[in-house]
Amino acid sequence: MRDEFKERLGDIGTRRRVSRTKTPAIPSSLEDLPGAVRTKGVLVVERSLGELTSGKELRSLLSRLGRASRGIGVRDDVSDEIRTLIASPEQALFFDTETTGLGGNMVFMLGVMRIAGGDVRLSQVFARDYREERELLDVWIDMLAGSGMLVSFNGKSFDMPVLRDRLGLHGVAQPPEPPHLDLLHHSRRRWREVLPDCRLQTLEWRICGRRRSGDIPGEEIPGVYHRFVRTGEAADILTVFHHNALDLITLADIALALADPEDGRE
Repeated sequence: MRDEFKERLGDIGTRRRVSRTKTPAIPSSLEDLPGAVRTKGVLVVERSLGELTSGKELRSLLSRLGRASRGIGVRDDVSDEIRTLIASPEQALFFDTETTGLGGNMVFMLGVMRIAGGDVRLSQVFARDYREERELLDVWIDMLAGSGMLVSFNGKSFDMPVLRDRLGLHGVAQPPEPPHLDLLHHSRRRWREVLPDCRLQTLEWRICGRRRSGDIPGEEIPGVYHRFVRTGEAADILTVFHHNALDLITLADIALALADPEDGRE
């Protein structure tokens, strides 16, 4: 692998400020990753944002969220969905899936992020082979039960339909779903006239002010997973963990940008 997992995540600062972190050794198996546990028979890697990047990045995100929360109550230029999220971020489940392709293929990674107790926690549920998708979905159902809002990027059109289809394929009853805030729709309304497109990484660069380092292209992710299933080698699949974690962090950044006044003034 060209760069290790934590080093890749470390380069998420703005153009003016880039985070630096120590580089850990590549584990011989994913079970050796810090924060890795077995839940319902599937691997779950859970870490704090501060562990993945730096304490400074964690404090910055929480500080920005606190400022937005204090100011949003007197504003009339944000949507009710964004207002609800910023006012009560602890109820939100930010989520993003990685799949083996389009058109009914399996979900092999489910990334979720939660804000609670002065921390930002990222959990990545990973099916180590094709047979573990059912267990991944069981963990997803438990996560849904404890959330008051879903937050995604294009999740209404892609992630949720795929998850529903996979639950149906495994004969699992559809669980109740909380309200769903899809940041893509809000981003298009806010920035479609000023940006070339509203793809996630365009927003990450043009709105959030940072560019990714060492990220894997999305079209390569299915092949990396299939190779992992064949070989069990951890190095390449860590690039997918990296990609998924960055997507989750960017969701919070976009939500905060949407909560800012359009003219840049509080």
